[in-house]
Amino acid sequence: METESQTQSSTWDGYVDWKNRPALIKKHGGLLPASFVLVVEVLENLAYLANASNLVLYLSEYMHFSPSKSANYVTNFMGTAFLLALLGGFLSDAFCTTYCIYLISAVIEFLTLTCIGRR
Repeated sequence: METESQTQSSTWDGYVDWKNRPALIKKHGGLLPASFVLVVEVLENLAYLANASNLVLYLSEYMHFSPSKSANYVTNFMGTAFLLALLGGFLSDAFCTTYCIYLISAVIEFLTLTCIGRR
């Protein structure tokens, strides 16, 4: 039988698993899940940058912008996307829930797309 102190030392304080049970140190977390998250983030960034370079090509070839103007538009888009992600993360942690921020962002995106479509 495990005592109370052994149970406390083998759990992550304040963390629970998906069934709302205390997270166990030997079962949850570790190097394998952390490496999985790292690989997913690297692949996500590679895909994002590949799409950005394709967007520059699309703007210059099909939309007939100059290459410098195309690159400027894409870097402005990327900067705005990264800064808005930080703003959304701060707002969801400080004031609202993540779901609420997701809904607000979706409404802003929808309104932006409908306003741009009317041009």
